[in-house]
Amino acid sequence: MSKDNKPAEVTLAKMTVISEQEPIKLPDSFIDALKPEGRSHAVIILAPSSKIVRIIPTNSDTVAKININIAKLSPDFLRQMGSIFISLGIKTLYSTGLCFTQDTCVYEGYFDSTELNEISTDDIKNEFLAIPGVSTVTIDMLTV
Repeated sequence: MSKDNKPAEVTLAKMTVISEQEPIKLPDSFIDALKPEGRSHAVIILAPSSKIVRIIPTNSDTVAKININIAKLSPDFLRQMGSIFISLGIKTLYSTGLCFTQDTCVYEGYFDSTELNEISTDDIKNEFLAIPGVSTVTIDMLTV
C-alpha cells in the first residue's frame, strides 16, 4: 500500500477508440512513463497475430530491425545467436520469433542504432549468415 492507502500499481491503462479519422493520443501519464532520462524517441511495434502494440523508448531516432530466416533450425541456434549479440555488444530492445514448421522459422529483433558502436550492418549480417541453417538476413533502419 502507498502512503495514501491506495494499492501500488504495476501498469497504466486507459480505454480509447480506434478510428481511422482520429489518431490515438497517449495520456500525459503515459508520456511521462515512456520518457525516462529525457528520451524523446520510441519504436512502435505491432504484432498483427496477437494485436498487441508495443512502444519502446530509444536513445536515438534510428532503430535497426533484423530479420533472420532460418531454413533449418538447429538445436544450437539460440545459443549461437545470443553469443553473436554478446560478442558485438548489442542489446536488443525487443525480439520475437515464429516457426511455421520445423524447417521454416523467422527471428526478428530490434536494436537502437546507438548499440552499433562502429559495427557495420554488413558485418552483423555476415555473423548471422555464418550460423548453420540461416538462409537470409536483412537489416532495415527505421527512422523518424
